[in-house]
Amino acid sequence: MKMNSLQYKIACVIVTYNRKDLLLRCLNAVKQQSFKPQTVYIIDNASTDGTESTLRLSGYMNQNIKGIYFKYIKCNKNTGGAGGFHIGMKTAFYEEYFDGLWVMDDDGEPDINCLKELVSFLETRDYIAPIVLSDIDKTTCSFIPHTTYIDFCKKADANGVVNGWASPFNGILYSHKLIKEVGFPKKEMFIWGDEINYQLRAEKAGFHRMTSIKAIHYHPLDRQISICSKDTLNVTIIPIEADWKLYCAIRNRIYNLHLVYGWYKSFKKAYELFKAYKHYYKIKGTNKDNIIFNAFIAGYLGYFKKIDKLLRNK
Repeated sequence: MKMNSLQYKIACVIVTYNRKDLLLRCLNAVKQQSFKPQTVYIIDNASTDGTESTLRLSGYMNQNIKGIYFKYIKCNKNTGGAGGFHIGMKTAFYEEYFDGLWVMDDDGEPDINCLKELVSFLETRDYIAPIVLSDIDKTTCSFIPHTTYIDFCKKADANGVVNGWASPFNGILYSHKLIKEVGFPKKEMFIWGDEINYQLRAEKAGFHRMTSIKAIHYHPLDRQISICSKDTLNVTIIPIEADWKLYCAIRNRIYNLHLVYGWYKSFKKAYELFKAYKHYYKIKGTNKDNIIFNAFIAGYLGYFKKIDKLLRNK
């Protein structure tokens, strides 16, 4: 038991791909934390935009800065966010003992006291999230439509905690115990939905999520929109043009529905999602029926191999 939260050893895992400017913003924010992680693992998904040279020039290439060791790991190929977090969390977990892993994408920007506030709950909680706000206006919740920070705070208890809510992989602190029992993200999911999958697995293992309203993490606003027509219920989708990204988004979401509802009960929800995507692209005058159908079937069957072919054709 840690009597003083300052005794905790924390590693930070950041996954990046071709967003060197956003990555630098993220690293600068991590470097300035009032409670500092011991090690930052930068997982580069084979970026081609000069990320590696930028990090070297900025001093973040396998160096100690302000008491934090920044460790750079470059993948041989792009493994997607899912693969990047799998590699980063697994490396940190087995390389050295850490009380917790602080996980985020390269487009996140933690407030200076973010980690300090998260660590204060680590003695009793295992899935500890910050509130994620727009990096533009600093007041709008990035992943809760039409909700401000003030609105969200009204849901908190006397300890400043909102139970049952979290924005996974956006500045979340996972305990060593949770990672030991749940394992690592499902790398085959590539992008989109791997964070929800990890959350579902954690909940199933008995680790219930929470958000601290005092811990703030900035991030671009979510791109999801609601689709509602005479044939479609109010369904949330992500507008995507690239076929391989669309395939991943639909496949992974349907796969996750099975984990929650099982095969039979998930079918209605999956079918509504299927119709919503077809409706959206029909309005746009783009035929994506084949990609949508194939992703729908792959999600139901848990088939994760087609992505390699789609990536070669992108």
